[in-house]
Amino acid sequence: MIRLAMLVAILTWAVRLARIRALWSLPLKNGPGWFLAQRVGPGFYDGAGAGLLRSYRAALFLPLALDAPIVAWLAADGRYAFLVCEQWIALIVAAVLYNVILAYFSARATALLHPGESRTVTSVQVSMEPRSLRDHVDRRVELALAVCLVISMGLLGRDFALATTEPGHGHAARNLRLGTLATAWIVYLQIGLLLLKLVFVRWRMALPVRRTEDFRRWRTAWLSHHLRLFDALRLVFALLLVSVMSGVTFEAARSRTGLVLGLTAWAVVIVAFVLFEKREARRLAAVEREIRPIELVDEFPPAPIPAGRFLAGGLLYFNRDNPHALVRSGRGIALNLGHPSTYAWTGYFVGLAFLMASMVR
Repeated sequence: MIRLAMLVAILTWAVRLARIRALWSLPLKNGPGWFLAQRVGPGFYDGAGAGLLRSYRAALFLPLALDAPIVAWLAADGRYAFLVCEQWIALIVAAVLYNVILAYFSARATALLHPGESRTVTSVQVSMEPRSLRDHVDRRVELALAVCLVISMGLLGRDFALATTEPGHGHAARNLRLGTLATAWIVYLQIGLLLLKLVFVRWRMALPVRRTEDFRRWRTAWLSHHLRLFDALRLVFALLLVSVMSGVTFEAARSRTGLVLGLTAWAVVIVAFVLFEKREARRLAAVEREIRPIELVDEFPPAPIPAGRFLAGGLLYFNRDNPHALVRSGRGIALNLGHPSTYAWTGYFVGLAFLMASMVR
């Protein structure tokens, strides 16, 4: 079980490093004439753009730096099962942070190139049709998740029964504590992924005047790509929960045979996920090569700095009437403390801190 936990933790760390590698050259993805979605002029990367690119790349390591002390402590203390749970939670946190980092540096590039002047408006803000999370539910995924949850709850119930009816049972109380905490962590991961799905589903974009239908088609492919990846991760976490609960419940899972079966099963799961992710990335890349959405996004004028109250030097903003969670500020972007999604994510991270404190105890 310890070897399996270490393997999963190491592979998760490798996935996070691969994410940094994928984002490393993203500002230059469309050529030296671009920084992310902002068109830049000749010599940009020889001047202010060089420092901006260095800052962007340094910021990519922020999620790893934030949880490095926790990883070191869990590994040194031998809490390998908790280390796995912490790394999966870190994946969710990193996904949120990387989206904020991309938005922040895109706004910084805009501020460098367009510090105050206005641009001709060649796009129009069109209210896209209302979207709800239930319109993007794959019933096969939800059924598989429900089956995994029922199995895990059954195993947890077995440990509870043994711990209460047979106090002398050697591992029952320990298994119950470990199983309860693992279940709490992984269910919390599922909540985080559902929040991410909700953010992506309700994310509104301006529509360009020209080639509007092409832009809609790319936007649909982009949304489908991310939602399918979130569902795939939810399935992986559900299988992880079943795997953890099986390992802590059955003594046979601690045998060499159980270890081999566990490692083999997880190798298959991880390979299947990687192949799925690569297939989805190729599909989205094909649509992007055909439509070139970056050329359409370039039509959009920079978002204005909204009226309202800015705090912490322009990093925070408060206006309940503003429909955006992230707004442009003089520092790049600011988090709108008055937006409902800010409350939801704040509550999520407070709950995460509570779980971490429980784990330490």
